[in-house]
Amino acid sequence: MRKKTMSISSWVLFFLCCALLGKAQSAESDHSKIGLMDKGKHRFLLIFAPDSQNEFLLEQDKMLRQAHLGLSERDLLVVQVVENNVEINPHVKEEMPPAASLRQTYKINPAQFAVILVGKDGTEKYRAAHAQAPAVLFDIIDSMPMRQHEKRSE
Repeated sequence: MRKKTMSISSWVLFFLCCALLGKAQSAESDHSKIGLMDKGKHRFLLIFAPDSQNEFLLEQDKMLRQAHLGLSERDLLVVQVVENNVEINPHVKEEMPPAASLRQTYKINPAQFAVILVGKDGTEKYRAAHAQAPAVLFDIIDSMPMRQHEKRSE
């Protein structure tokens, strides 16, 4: 009788572990949906805007254009999600999911502006609801252990 009880509890434990493992793999596949196929090579600055005339988007674009050297020095790709369009600057062969999928992944309302910094490890490092000065973003990146390692290796 005891053997049977252990067997049932072993099965329960087995199914519980499988369920937890399935959730972890599902979360990992959701994470990979953001399209960061080259995890480890680039950081991403995701810019979400409701339309191309959004004042925060225009301000952010202007600031980033003036900081293009700092962006490339830090391996930072800019991904703009405007309306239903997704655009990567500079243009690289990087597949990104559709705008709706990115908004869902990062919990961004289509009517909202947001700036999200994603590290080389694929995790979100910073989020703001308005345009961010490149110096602020660069300070955050430069304080990251991976960036400090890169600077020592240069």
